[in-house]
Order: sequence, then C-alpha cells, then structure tokens
Amino acid sequence: MELSIRKTEFLKGLRLANSIADRKSTMPMLANALLRATSDKGLLVCATDLNVSVAADLEAKVKVPGAITLAAKSLFDVVANMPGDTVTLAAADNNWIEMRAGKVTCRLAGMPDRDFPRIPDHREATFCTVDTAVLGEMIDKTLFSVCTDETRFHLNGVLFESDGTAATMVSTDGHRLSRIQRPLKGGPVLSTGVIIPRKGIAEMKRILDAAPGPCELSIKTPYAFICAGGVTLAVKLIDSEFPPYDQVIPASHTKHATVPREPLLDSLKRAQLVSSDTRGVKLSLSSGQLAVTGDNPELGQVHEELAADYEGEDLAIGFNPKYLAELVAHITAERVVLDLSGELDPGVVRPDGDDGYLGVVMPMRI
Repeated sequence: MELSIRKTEFLKGLRLANSIADRKSTMPMLANALLRATSDKGLLVCATDLNVSVAADLEAKVKVPGAITLAAKSLFDVVANMPGDTVTLAAADNNWIEMRAGKVTCRLAGMPDRDFPRIPDHREATFCTVDTAVLGEMIDKTLFSVCTDETRFHLNGVLFESDGTAATMVSTDGHRLSRIQRPLKGGPVLSTGVIIPRKGIAEMKRILDAAPGPCELSIKTPYAFICAGGVTLAVKLIDSEFPPYDQVIPASHTKHATVPREPLLDSLKRAQLVSSDTRGVKLSLSSGQLAVTGDNPELGQVHEELAADYEGEDLAIGFNPKYLAELVAHITAERVVLDLSGELDPGVVRPDGDDGYLGVVMPMRI
C-alpha cells in the first residue's frame, strides 16, 4: 500500500474513527482503524466497536492499493502532529506503515486487515433524504437527558418515531424527560419507534455538524444508517421497549409562569453552586415574580428574584437545579414557560411560542 493524502482530509476520517474505536475491549482489533486504499475510490477509513461503525471515503492519490489496520488513537495523534499539508503512507514489512510529512518520518506497527470485523452493509438499506439542521436540532435537544445507568438499557438511548412527514425524539433518565417534535419531510416511515443508543446518537450529531448539506437516513432493523459528507455511520439499535412517555407528560397544569430565559438560566447556575444531589433549588412563584433559592447549611445560600408573567396562587416547589438548568440551556427562545401544578407534581419547561419542544422535571422535597 502506498498513497498520499491531504492532512486535513486524513484527520476528518481519523477523528471519527478515534471516537468510535473501543480501546477498553478485550478484542485488540476494536481499538484499530482500518485503512483500505483502492486506485478508483481513494482511501476508506473504518472503525467499529461492534455497536457503532463508521466508514469514511477520503480523497487520496493511491499508487499501490492495499489495506491494514492501525491503532486509531496513535494514528490520529501522530497525523495531527505531522508538519505540512500532505502525508504519505507506505506499507513496510511485517504489517508496519511508514508515514512521511516534510522532513519527518514515522513508523507505526499494524495488524492484518483480514481480522477486522465486518462493517454493516448500508447498500442493502433504503435511504431517504432529510434536513440535516432539523435532525441535528432534534438530537441536540434530547441527547443530554439520556440515562447513563447501563443497567437500565431500555433508557440508554433516544426514542425515534417518524411517519414520513414529521418525527419525534424522546429521552429520559427517570428524573427528567425531553421530547421534541419537528416536521421531517421525506423521513422514514416507521410502524413503531426505535431506540438509538447514546453513543450512536452522539456520533450522528458529530457527523451532522460537519455535513455541508442534506443527509441520508435509513432505519433497517437492527441498524440505523446515516450518510453525510462522504461518511456512513451504522448504529445498532437497542432491542427493547421504550416506556410510554405520554403518561409521564402532565396533561394539564393549573399554574403558568413566563420568565426571560437568560436571567433564569444564570440564576439556576448560581443556585447550583450551593446545592447538592439531596438538596434542590426552590422556585417560589407569586404575583409578577419568581424567586430562585439555593440553600445548603454546609455551603451557603443564594436567593434571587426575577420578574415573571404570573398571576395566581403562591407556589413553592423544589427541583434539581442541574436538570432544570440543562433543559433551559437547550431552549433557544428568549422566554421560557414553566407549567406547574402542585409542589409534588412534575413541572414542564418549554419555549414560549414553540409547542414542539418540552422538558419534564420531577420535583424534589424542599
């Protein structure tokens, strides 16, 4: 194998491979990236952890076709620190690779490509073209509330539902829930929702952020595929049933307060400084006002009063400030609506004027 490739182009593929390669696996090959050079297609860079797989087609001048696997992290670090704009790779004896850039020469030990796991074949799937920005927004506003407890695997991902014209994404960790509904013209038509795992949905977002135009999406059980900017990602879906999220979202509320987003977010962050996992932040609603109080006998107290559009009975309710602040942070509207009922009832946080996105937060005793 012998080729030359632009450093920025090479790093585009290696950055994705490095984030997916599994260095903690008992299978050493899963920590590697596959490099396959062909005279007609350039350089293909692949990586997999058996659940998430990436294949990036990169432009390269191939003199001698061939394939090899190399440690993904070492390869990325070496190329990132090479001088100049072009890197030359050449195969050496015993599965070694020699890389040159400017006056620098580096040799890395590799492994034969025959032992690299098979990447799911996206050519067998039927793709539809969807809006990259819409899909990226939906992921961004649900990824943060995915459950990280590996024993609750049915919550370790984002539920994706689509009817071909509109789509819904939902995530929850049992303490808070995020749901977003957006028009997604031309999207896949699914008879039931699928659960895309946390790592896979995060890699989807990474690819979408770098994509210059529309992306292609396919759900072909047991995989979700996404193609954008010459990169194809295959994510193995979670084979489980997502809980009935509609039952978690309160059907009605008795109290509604509208608050400017930035002052509320800043206030929650300050209250979080003196809170703990067992002591939440207290929100006190009264006519025209929302008071935010963080109180911890071991650390101190923060109290702040914000102007709010609210007319109704006084209410004091406690929340985990981290959960509340993360929801507010993912709202882009200038004003936030708090839908509340009683001190022990879940609260709903939503953008003012946008019925397609909301978050639910379970209360804490104060």
